Amino acid sequence: MIKKVDILGVRLDNYTVREAIRQVEHYMSDDALNAIERISVQMLLASESDPVVREVISSLDLSVIGEKEIMQAAKIHTMQRLKETEEDDFSVELFKRIERNKKKVFLLGETEEEVRQVQDELKARYPRLVIAGGYAVENSIGDPEAVINEMNGLIPDVVVSVLPTPMQEHFFWEHRTKMNAALWYGLGSPGLHRDPHRVRGFFKSLMHLGRLKNSMSRYGDGLGSAEPGTEDKRAQ
Repeated sequence: MIKKVDILGVRLDNYTVREAIRQVEHYMSDDALNAIERISVQMLLASESDPVVREVISSLDLSVIGEKEIMQAAKIHTMQRLKETEEDDFSVELFKRIERNKKKVFLLGETEEEVRQVQDELKARYPRLVIAGGYAVENSIGDPEAVINEMNGLIPDVVVSVLPTPMQEHFFWEHRTKMNAALWYGLGSPGLHRDPHRVRGFFKSLMHLGRLKNSMSRYGDGLGSAEPGTEDKRAQ
C-alpha cells in the first residue's frame, strides 16, 4: 500500500491507523512538540492560496487524511483505509491511548461554547480522560499570549485544537515554539462532529470532491506516488 500521496503540491501520509498510532506512542515519549492534524478538503483548498496553511501541512510529523473525498480524489481504494477514514478510527484510537496513559489534555477552540461542547463529548466517550483545561481564542483578543500562558500553566501532554482552518494553522505556526506539550492534534472544525443529516452530507460530499478534483486538475497533480524505498520507513 502506498504510504504517501501528493495532492495540490503537498505530501500526505497514508498510514493505516495501527501504523499511525505506533508513531503517536513514540511522540508521547518525546520532549519536543510533535504535530498531527486531521486533513480536510477545506485545508487542502486553503493551502492553494495561504502559504502558512501549506507550510503547516507540509511540516506535520503526521498528517491524517480525515475525509473520504481526499481518498477518492487520490484514487486510494483500499477498503481498510476508506473505512478507517470514514469512521475516524484514528481519533478514536488516539483518545483511547491518551485516556489509558493518563495524559493531560488541553482543549483549544474558537468560542467558549465550542470548547465546552467538545469537552462534554470527550468526557462522555472517554470517562477517564484527563482534561486539564481549555481556552476559547475569542477571549484572547488584545492579549495573544493569554492562551499560551493559560495552556503552559496547566502543563498538558496533548493540545487538542478544534479551531477552523486557517485560524488553526496560523495559531499553530505562530505559537509552536512556545507550547510546552508533547503533542499537538489539530482536529479542525467541526471537531468531533459528523453531519447527522445524511442527504445533506451526501451532497456536501459531492461538492467537496468536485472542488478538490477541479483544483487538482488545474494543478496537474500526479497522485499515488511514493518515495522509492521509503514507503514504510516511518511506520516501522
